[in-house]
Amino acid sequence: MTRKLWVSLFTATVLASLSTFSGQLLRAQVSGTISGFVTDPSGARIAEAMVTATLVRQNVSRTVPSNTEGFYNFPTLLPGIYTLTAEKAGFERLVQTEVTLTVGQNVRLDFALKLGSVTQQVTVTGAAPIVDTRSATVSGLVDDRRIVDLPLNGRNVIELASILPGVLDVVAPQSLQGVTLGPRLDVNGGRPNMNQFVFDGGYFNNPSRNTGFNFPPPDAVQEFRLLTADFSADTGRNSGSDMMVVTKSGTNEFHGSLWEFFRNDALNARNFFSSSVPGIKENQFGAAAGGPVVRDKLFVYGSFQGLRNRPQAVG
Repeated sequence: MTRKLWVSLFTATVLASLSTFSGQLLRAQVSGTISGFVTDPSGARIAEAMVTATLVRQNVSRTVPSNTEGFYNFPTLLPGIYTLTAEKAGFERLVQTEVTLTVGQNVRLDFALKLGSVTQQVTVTGAAPIVDTRSATVSGLVDDRRIVDLPLNGRNVIELASILPGVLDVVAPQSLQGVTLGPRLDVNGGRPNMNQFVFDGGYFNNPSRNTGFNFPPPDAVQEFRLLTADFSADTGRNSGSDMMVVTKSGTNEFHGSLWEFFRNDALNARNFFSSSVPGIKENQFGAAAGGPVVRDKLFVYGSFQGLRNRPQAVG
């Protein structure tokens, strides 16, 4: 009987996020953009209209003015659900709620203001258009709902890339056991070691083999986007694809989870050439939690995962 303890690289993570957008922890490669035009009832562009984007779960806001052409732009916003407000003296305030921004997404959202007082307010509820008219990049998103709900043997989120178009032969090891055995995948016929992995904006490849490292457990991952074709120069280091993984961050509410997965040989079949079924006992366990340190100011999120695999030695 052998006994092994494997703790995957970076499965113990502690992530903090500050409320000020000037000190974002995520780099531009794993952020998204929201932009559009502000117009009056006649369709003319409104300059110097103040547009505010508020990240709902952290109550974090950023405000930008529209330019002389009525165009506003938030170039680097963290993924999440936003409320956007546009206002200008002489017009009613317009509020757009439930605007979902995912990693690497460009959301186009225009505001058509009506004449009136800023004390009057019009609230629009509904999702923004999902067609990205600002980029020719072909990509696929695996959101937190899929990460939580889909079966995932081994609990490596990279395995879920297999549900995206153009992706074949996904290798997502449960634990790293060598420099050449990290995550890899074939995208649109590319070689399996020609993909770039990005973790919260940082380069996450093995530089000697071009394979990836293992990411934190699914409970700590918010979502990931796989760029499969026509990516821009800032994400085009490798020819195969670009995998952008974003971890969760704390919010104004406390959330946490505990998990334990157990596997043994009770239902395993005997190998035709063996006299018995080899014994195996495997435990995969961990926890994740997050919440506010200072409400609306400072947040924290952490996770841990361990793997104990005790297979029977076979002679």
